[in-house]
Amino acid sequence: MTPWWYYSYWNPWVWCWPWWAPMPKEQEIALLEERAWLLEADLDSIRKRLEELKK
Repeated sequence: MTPWWYYSYWNPWVWCWPWWAPMPKEQEIALLEERAWLLEADLDSIRKRLEELKK
């Protein structure tokens, strides 16, 4: 599994696709699915913390 920081928004290599060959469709799908999973996990932890603070 690729480390989380490889797909993060601050990684310049992720946003340099115009200089490289186009990303294969399957690879882009995998990239977007992993990003979505990471964002959902972050959102869940934020919601849990909000609930703790509201109690």
